[in-house]
Amino acid sequence: LAKSVIIAAGVKHRTINVPHEEELIGKGVSYCAVCDGAFYKGKDVAVIGDANTALQYTLMLSDICNKVYLCMLFDKFFADQTLVDRLKEKENIIITKEISLKEFLHKDELTGLKFENTKTNEEVIFNVDACFVAIGQVPNNERFKNVVDLDDKGYIISTDTTTKTKGIYVAGDCRTKHVRQLTTAVGDGAIAAMN
Repeated sequence: LAKSVIIAAGVKHRTINVPHEEELIGKGVSYCAVCDGAFYKGKDVAVIGDANTALQYTLMLSDICNKVYLCMLFDKFFADQTLVDRLKEKENIIITKEISLKEFLHKDELTGLKFENTKTNEEVIFNVDACFVAIGQVPNNERFKNVVDLDDKGYIISTDTTTKTKGIYVAGDCRTKHVRQLTTAVGDGAIAAMN
């Protein structure tokens, strides 16, 4: 029992759900190039995704890695045009469209990625030391739907961290907002506490 509650449930990374993904987390499979990219300096890596985060990861990794394969399920980008333009300026970025990941190849650690071309069904293999999966995030809010409103993606709808229910506040990436970063989450926490 409490007079007020702050929900700070966060989000989890959307996974691809293909063989060996879970067992290779931290062994070549990552969801954060900012966190783990430096471990692969001078090596060949891949990024899976087609939106802003995937392109930002690709550009960042291209400054420290030998080659960066950007692997996309569709034939177009869902990102800001400025990021797309910057990608095309980099010689060590290889963009491959219309491929679907089928398996993470490994021994004890990741050794490569097995894809299938979505048009020709041809098998495509990239030998890489790391794969950064950037296909979105999923909020952990389903259990709160009886006391707060959720938007169509599952984020808690709030105004300045205040929800529809008196005494229930929300902070961090689990709420509707434009920028999901550590600094904005900390700001939300301070505002929710003051509210």
